[in-house]
Amino acid sequence: MMASIIYLTGEELRKLFRGGKLKVLLTLSFLIGVIFVLIGERVGLSGNLPVTALELLLAVVLPLFMVSLGSDLMAGEFKNGTIKNALKLPVSRGTLFMGKTLAGWTAGGLIVLSVFIPTFFGNIVLRGMSALSTLGVTMAEVVGAILFCGLLVVLANSVSLWTGSGGVGMVVGIVLWMTMGVVGFFQPQLNRFFLTDFADWLHPLLYRGDFGPSVTALLFMTAYYIMGIITGLLAFQKKEV
Repeated sequence: MMASIIYLTGEELRKLFRGGKLKVLLTLSFLIGVIFVLIGERVGLSGNLPVTALELLLAVVLPLFMVSLGSDLMAGEFKNGTIKNALKLPVSRGTLFMGKTLAGWTAGGLIVLSVFIPTFFGNIVLRGMSALSTLGVTMAEVVGAILFCGLLVVLANSVSLWTGSGGVGMVVGIVLWMTMGVVGFFQPQLNRFFLTDFADWLHPLLYRGDFGPSVTALLFMTAYYIMGIITGLLAFQKKEV
């Protein structure tokens, strides 16, 4: 089963690359990273440029990219009927769903890396190689950002499958994200439940050595991953072609 999922993930990822949306999102992400390098010094972005860029983009831009990617990950195939070809493969719907989900998750990770790579090397050119401790924090931030963005892809895909439309799923996902962000702004203690603030769950561990808030937020993130996958799989199983 694992071999089938890995094979399907590769095939679905190639399919995403052949499509236009992922190419556009990757190109935009890379260009945004280059812009951060070019204007970072001028606008006063001091410190660790890759981390600063990721944290700023994770407030709005990257979540929008992930919702856009996830909302059309599977719903569009049901709408235009192309899912019929995939359902003819000698694998279960569950295996097919996991392969598509992992492909979307990987694509989300590549978008994060498309921002990180130019800012990382640009930071080296402008400021020199960082200390090992700083490099470790940077890598941890990148991994955290990939986990965070992957969750948004999974949840957006689940919403779009239940609504039956990538467009509707995207709108619903954005509205939910904005609503949680507003509630979290006025009630900061609720951010750990909503996970709309990337810094809230990772910074206590990285910069203060406080495991409690980070572990709690990570548990909620794991729970959301599980819920997103299960609800998405249920919708995928029930979908009629």
